[in-house]
Amino acid sequence: MKKYAPYGTKPLQKAEILLTRIAKTLFVDDCNCIICGEEKFGLGRSGICEECKAKMTVNDGEICKKCGRVLANEAEYCNTCQNNDRYFGVARSVYVYEGDAVKLVYGLKFGGKRYLAKYMAAEMIDKYLDEEFDCDCVTAVPLSAKRRRQRGYNQADLLAREISRALKLDYVDKAVVKTKDNGEQAKLGFAAREENVKGAYAVTDKEAFKGRKVLLVDDVLTTGATASEVAKVILKAKAESVSVLTYASTKYKVSSETGDGEGKYEEQMV
Repeated sequence: MKKYAPYGTKPLQKAEILLTRIAKTLFVDDCNCIICGEEKFGLGRSGICEECKAKMTVNDGEICKKCGRVLANEAEYCNTCQNNDRYFGVARSVYVYEGDAVKLVYGLKFGGKRYLAKYMAAEMIDKYLDEEFDCDCVTAVPLSAKRRRQRGYNQADLLAREISRALKLDYVDKAVVKTKDNGEQAKLGFAAREENVKGAYAVTDKEAFKGRKVLLVDDVLTTGATASEVAKVILKAKAESVSVLTYASTKYKVSSETGDGEGKYEEQMV
């Protein structure tokens, strides 16, 4: 027996379902703020209403010239970047990793909310243009094969693809791989993070980056250890430069006990 569901038999019911489908096609979730969920018009590319956006901390204050994290003093570089090799040229982010920025990152990263990537990437694209980055290809910080299977996707990959399409930059896929599953960085302190990522990445296609200015994309920059290690192997593959772009970055905080600030961050590490 041939089925004609879901239209049913009544013309009115069929019309209602068709109108609902048309509305979903035209508007999808664009009328609902991705943070508060309230129906709002004129949200713009960020998908965030004015009330929620006002509560977020834009990362445009006093920042480290290298890693781009908000500084706790008037220094040009944070102690982390002063005292450790950082192989990327510069890193920049849209927001400070606190409040609703954490909510969005967690939703994309752990909540299966892949649709958030297009909104988050839209603001990252604006940041790229504001900072006048000059890159000719895009790649994402990779996940280990085990982690990708568990999650079903790589959130950095989703962001990077959106950015590459909008900016019309070549997307370099699977040329950088994570060669070992070294566990969650969030569980580690500063020194352990630095050690944990050493030798964790490799370039499988050395020609993919040769002579190119690479934009490396991730969701959050915490200490910069992961981004630096990935940049290191890309530079070894004879890339001209590596710049880093993330949706958020943690706030740098000088320790009142040691004065060095290393390993001290305002928000939970990710």
